[in-house]
Amino acid sequence: MTRSLTVTLLTVLALLAGCASSPTATDSAQSSWGQRSLRLAQLQNWQAEGKLALRNAGQAESANLLWRQRGKHSELQLSGPLGMAATRITSDGKTLDIQRGNEHQQMDISSPHAIQLNTGWDLPLAALPYWLRGIPQPGAAPGELQIEQELLRSLQQDGWQVEFQGYATFGTYTLPTRLQVKRGATSARLVIRHWLTGDEL
Repeated sequence: MTRSLTVTLLTVLALLAGCASSPTATDSAQSSWGQRSLRLAQLQNWQAEGKLALRNAGQAESANLLWRQRGKHSELQLSGPLGMAATRITSDGKTLDIQRGNEHQQMDISSPHAIQLNTGWDLPLAALPYWLRGIPQPGAAPGELQIEQELLRSLQQDGWQVEFQGYATFGTYTLPTRLQVKRGATSARLVIRHWLTGDEL
């Protein structure tokens, strides 16, 4: 075998090896998204402040929103014209406590119709702490995920279509600032003006 042919074959083999071992752009994007979603899942303590607009069965309501999360413990405060002067919803991840004026109700968070029957709202309160951070809810296989530049742009989960329409950087995290959540006749739009994370709380 001539020296030139040997060099040519070695070059071809090297190129083939490089093609086989080098990660594709899709692989890199999936790896980056995996790292980002893991970091967001580990963000256990946070606070989001903004507004909620809800449309259901031809009726539209809006309210100021304050969501505090400490591990599995959630506290959601709604104030404004959303059919009440003020509503406070707390959860330990299994049950919901709803305080609205002098009324107090407790229910199983996993019951698909309990929230709607007791409040009139069809909202996925168990999933929202994850969607607010820009990641799917664990334990419920999501449908197609649309990811652009390491950011989740849309997902389908448990019958809900979630669109992530805006992001901003708060501290060391890039977090959603505008979300739209839809299922059937229910549509909810959340606008988050301010985030606090970790040591900022």
